[in-house]
Amino acid sequence: MNIPVEALQAPTKDCLDVWLHTPRLAKCGEVFTPAEPMWRPDKSAHGSVNWKAAIACASPNWQPWLHAALAYRMADVATCTVAQTASVLSRAAQAGLDPLNEDQLIALRERFNSREFSAIATFIKFWHDCESLEQRPSRPLMDAYLALPRKKNSSNDVILSLDPEQGPLAQVEQDALHQWIHEQFCHGQLDFEQYLYLRMLMIYGQRGAQMRMMVFGDFTKNDKGCKVKFHWAKQTDDEAGWRAKSETFSLNEDLYNAVQAYKAMVLALLWQTYPNGADWNAAIENVPLFRRKLDDEAGFPERMVPPVLLNSPLQKDLERAPQPTFHVGPSTIRTWLSRIEQMEGFPISPRTHQPLKVTRGHRFRHTLGTDLSNSGLGEFAIARALMHSGTRTVRKYRAVSPELLALIDAKMSDHLALVVNAFAGIIVTDRTSAINGDRAERLIEDVAVCGATPACHLDAPYTCYACGKFQPLLHANHREVLERLERRRVQTIATDKTTGVLWDRAILACRKVILDCEAMRRSLDSGRQNNDRSV
Repeated sequence: MNIPVEALQAPTKDCLDVWLHTPRLAKCGEVFTPAEPMWRPDKSAHGSVNWKAAIACASPNWQPWLHAALAYRMADVATCTVAQTASVLSRAAQAGLDPLNEDQLIALRERFNSREFSAIATFIKFWHDCESLEQRPSRPLMDAYLALPRKKNSSNDVILSLDPEQGPLAQVEQDALHQWIHEQFCHGQLDFEQYLYLRMLMIYGQRGAQMRMMVFGDFTKNDKGCKVKFHWAKQTDDEAGWRAKSETFSLNEDLYNAVQAYKAMVLALLWQTYPNGADWNAAIENVPLFRRKLDDEAGFPERMVPPVLLNSPLQKDLERAPQPTFHVGPSTIRTWLSRIEQMEGFPISPRTHQPLKVTRGHRFRHTLGTDLSNSGLGEFAIARALMHSGTRTVRKYRAVSPELLALIDAKMSDHLALVVNAFAGIIVTDRTSAINGDRAERLIEDVAVCGATPACHLDAPYTCYACGKFQPLLHANHREVLERLERRRVQTIATDKTTGVLWDRAILACRKVILDCEAMRRSLDSGRQNNDRSV
């Protein structure tokens, strides 16, 4: 890659136009020319940078320097971040607001939400600190941005309000999603990439950018157990950069083994698809867990059956280090998650009566923070788990009441039982109408009859309610069994949350049996009353 010397030199007033027409290197490693109408050096990025609309917010004498500042910003942050900044600046122009006019800062703050206003303030600070540019925002303007109180909107905070679409998932929603992910993966409906992405999101709650940075070499095993490495995002110190700073967390051995099995599959496909691309036995450690596989020019056949990895000359470089070019982009992940939400049988939220929202991946982060707080962990422990540099952001998790979450879980349990389809058997009115009803050894505690042909040695009746051969008796006391099931779950989850979750399907199935039995009894009573009236 040859970058002209002019692109490396600081522009002056006399050569600024030439500088803007000179190709430059973006953070993603690809080249773009600032004078081109739209910037999209990262083909996997969602959206392009519309700098022409953005610079319209400034006066004519400032516009060329704003243009140059945006071009410098492209080497500092991801394309999507610059695109978001440009979008806010263009909307400021449409509203007749100039971000370089100190008298209009309050109007800007009121026009945009806190995140959008912060994007402008961050860019103004970057521009002020960019010593390569002759014309920059003044120090008083930057200080005014920093001193201006941000617009508070805590009443709409998705965590504190327990927003059902963006806030933390309730426990019954987590359990239903956990069960569904495993079932769909076992039946081949979720591929390995999607399964691992959702599992890692649910367990660690990291940002999407951190998930997309992962490579197979981030998973290790030694005499101290299995470990996984996550790299920091949103750094502002000297360690800022792509995969520049990391933290190590413990990893379940079963999940480690699943990643290693997937790694072996990908390695075999890489040798088969690109035998001369690299020494894949060495490069596999730097191959992304979630990979970019196509470029913008890919045709329909490739999109239907994409290769294992993007076909690029940079494949050889994977032998020495991870390469950003090969990592999947955020738009691809959003497409995955959107399709998953639309899959048949996807869990329904009892709060919205719609499929659970997983496209908003940040809610897994909110869920983990809320769960850790309600488990009694302190602010520093929560901040470390979520990879926050301070504790200010995590304090909102401490404000969510455990009692309120428990009340929501209790209210939703019966609703969830209706949509999970955990009960697959048939309710019978008495033993005579059941398969094996004449066999005494097939009677289960006076609550049901087992319709299976071979003998079963599982823990009846607790493991039976989710079995397709289970035939609950209409007038049996299933509520007493439900109480025992819930006590067992509490005892198990106190020592092992993963194993405790396995009780949830039986509990939901038992709840469904109770609801169905009540409905059948009401129907029978209504039928008898109608018969009595007719007589």
